[in-house]
Amino acid sequence: MRSVLLLVSASLLLPGAVCAQDGPVAFVNVAVLPMDRERVLEDHTVLVQDGLIQEVAPSHRVEFPAGAQVIDGTGLFLMPGLADMHVRLPGPEATQEEIEQFMFLFLANNVMVVRGMRGTSNHLRLKRDVLSGSLLGPTVFPGSPPMGRVDAETPESAIGRMMANRSAGYDLQTISDNISVLVWDSLTEEAHSRGYTFGGTIPDSVGLRHALSSGISTIEHLDAYVEEAASDPIQARLDQGEDVPLGEVLTGVVGRKMRALAAHTRASDTWIVPTMYLWENRYRPLNPDSLLALPEMSHVAETMKDDWIFQKGRQEIVDPETAELMVEVRRRLLRALTMAGVGVLMGTGSPQMFTVPGFSLRHELRSMEAAGLTPYEILVTGTRNVAEYTRDELLELGNFGTIAEGNRADLILLRQNPFQDLESLWSQEGVMIRGRWIPRAEIDERLGGGGGSG
Repeated sequence: MRSVLLLVSASLLLPGAVCAQDGPVAFVNVAVLPMDRERVLEDHTVLVQDGLIQEVAPSHRVEFPAGAQVIDGTGLFLMPGLADMHVRLPGPEATQEEIEQFMFLFLANNVMVVRGMRGTSNHLRLKRDVLSGSLLGPTVFPGSPPMGRVDAETPESAIGRMMANRSAGYDLQTISDNISVLVWDSLTEEAHSRGYTFGGTIPDSVGLRHALSSGISTIEHLDAYVEEAASDPIQARLDQGEDVPLGEVLTGVVGRKMRALAAHTRASDTWIVPTMYLWENRYRPLNPDSLLALPEMSHVAETMKDDWIFQKGRQEIVDPETAELMVEVRRRLLRALTMAGVGVLMGTGSPQMFTVPGFSLRHELRSMEAAGLTPYEILVTGTRNVAEYTRDELLELGNFGTIAEGNRADLILLRQNPFQDLESLWSQEGVMIRGRWIPRAEIDERLGGGGGSG
């Protein structure tokens, strides 16, 4: 299977400058959502130059340089760009044309930062190409090739592999397969001493609580939380290796244990990437035809659609009642984690299982809202939280995620206030990536009518 999403309408991808505008850009008379807290700054001007935000102030106080490009924001809302922190980036077999299309789908859907979680060597080049301006796309934080038992038979082999990944330039060590507790403890101790971060899914031999206590940086997909929140009798059966039916595990989930896990996660400073919509697709007995009828599927080649149908067909069949219970329990978990102050990061896991890059974020936000999160709480997971994670865990600059002087000019111009309705995110007037303005007309033209942004 090819690891890159194969897209159609390649001929409609237009050439264009990738770097920031030559001169300053001023968004004038706009309502600013700075995302430092839940507030709206009415009638402000945001001045951008050289890819950075130079000034944010009431419009009557801003004097912008002659010749600046002026974008009238009257009646409009300006907010920071979003992030997708669990992405499967194109593999080394992808053509340049496929990569350009793949990356633009994110921009068309307001995504200006992505984190790859199944690293290959070409992902390091993607990061460099975006930073240099030779590739138009979101900022890339590439995770390493996943660490599993094959790479981690001994502490020495695991540490050697991890340090080789760090030297190569990967931003984090990803974990995906079973690792012994002995190797895990050696690996995590070395990672902390070297200032290198790690995250992924939880090895069965390690378990959620030990992974949290040992300082795992991010946990993907709410992995292991459902089982760990089950009642003590069910937990004992699981610990003994019994194959407990999923329905029993779910009905045995205890609110008190759920809240305790949330508190443990918060105390461990671990970030969560829940990928809610991906797991809903995984468990719900949905007809693939209904998913393939979604507008964004026009951007997916038939070979990839066939592969997704095959994946869905291979999955264990879950009865509708159990599937809906799984969805409900995961939503309760997400709400408990949010209420405990855990750092949640927006992520989709795309492209896989009927999730299309960029477009999948629309479904993810709806799933998070169905879990009881407010629009502001959801938007924080894709803006300010991502910048904080980037600074604290990846040790990168993290100068994005809020509209503030000195931050990178990754911006979305909207017709309505997303604090009131998240659907307004998909009716942009345009987006700005590192100071490069892409108006709505250009977005629509590049998409070529294949499930547009509005």
